[in-house]
Amino acid sequence: MFEKLTPNTLRGRIAQQIRGAILSGKLKEGERLVERKLAIAFGASLTAVREALIELEAEGFILKKINLGTYVTEMSLEDVAKVFQVRRVLEAFAVGEAARNGTPEQLEKLESAYLQMLDAARTRDPRAFNREDMNWHLLVWEMTGNQYLHAALRRAVLPYFAFFAIRITALDPLSLLRDATGHLPLLEAIKAHDATRAQQTFTTTLEDWLEITRSEFAHRLQTV
Repeated sequence: MFEKLTPNTLRGRIAQQIRGAILSGKLKEGERLVERKLAIAFGASLTAVREALIELEAEGFILKKINLGTYVTEMSLEDVAKVFQVRRVLEAFAVGEAARNGTPEQLEKLESAYLQMLDAARTRDPRAFNREDMNWHLLVWEMTGNQYLHAALRRAVLPYFAFFAIRITALDPLSLLRDATGHLPLLEAIKAHDATRAQQTFTTTLEDWLEITRSEFAHRLQTV
């Protein structure tokens, strides 16, 4: 499944190959990753493999379970609902802080990220859309200027984006466009530095995003 690597940029290249195997379906959701077996497959040290897995965990592609091992991210609809519970509280607060603290340069980046997300939706590219969507939210979290809030959201929410990238690859094009355009009122509130409106808009829009997710889960179950 994997090709042997040279020492140069080893951690990043290991992470890239594992990430690719996850996205292509060669590694299945919920599959256990054993460090020693990966080290043998890559012809690499355990240290390099562990560093690569740390990178992938930070991106949400894998989950480390205490005393149980490391697994490719897997989520049920119940898990997703719990992530959205966290988002209703922490990310709503983050959106308000972004509206208060965002610099002109950060706002410009956020608008650019929105346009790229919209382009991905219009070209009907689910994985590109998911990548740009995740990047948009990462920018919002960074704009808060609160590294603890940023870290908490990465830990709680990135597995959701990673799971979507892994399994939800045939989204309805209309859902993609609906999801993308749902970010526009939120973007406008943040650009206006209106924290209250940004939080209210986020809370309303989040319910729409959850409904899209539920619909995709239902479609997936019907096609299994």
